[in-house]
Amino acid sequence: MRTGLLFVHILCAAVLVGGLILRIVFVPLSRKLKSDSEARVAIYLQARASHFVNIVAALLLLLTSYFLAQNFGGIASQSWLWVSLLLTVFSSALVAVAGNQEERLSEKPLSEAWPRFFKIWSAEMVLSTISVLIVLYLMVVKSF
Repeated sequence: MRTGLLFVHILCAAVLVGGLILRIVFVPLSRKLKSDSEARVAIYLQARASHFVNIVAALLLLLTSYFLAQNFGGIASQSWLWVSLLLTVFSSALVAVAGNQEERLSEKPLSEAWPRFFKIWSAEMVLSTISVLIVLYLMVVKSF
C-alpha cells in the first residue's frame, strides 16, 4: 500500500513540476508564433489543459501526502509537513490564477495586453517555482 501511495505521490509531484516548467517555457515561446491569433489560441489551450491536469495532480498529491505522513506520526508531529502542504496549496493557487490570466489573454489583442500580462504572470511563476523548490528541499532535508 505504501509503495503504491509513494508512486502516485511522486507521479503527481512530477506532473505538477513538469507542468510548471513546460508552462514557464511554453508561454513566452508561444508569443513568437507568426500571428497574435495563433499565439492567443496556443496560450489558451495550454491553460485549459493545465487546469484539468493540475487540479487532479494537486488533489492526489495532497491526499497521498496526508496518508504518507502517517508513517512519520501524522501531520501534526512534523512541522515540515505543514509548511510543505501550505506551500503546495499556495503554489497551486498561483498557477490557477496564472492560468485564468492566460485564458483571459485571448480576449484582447496580444500586442497591447502582453507587456502587463507578462510582468504579472512572471511574478506568479517565480513565486510558484520558489514555493515548489522549498517543498522539495523540506521533503529531502526534513530538518525541523
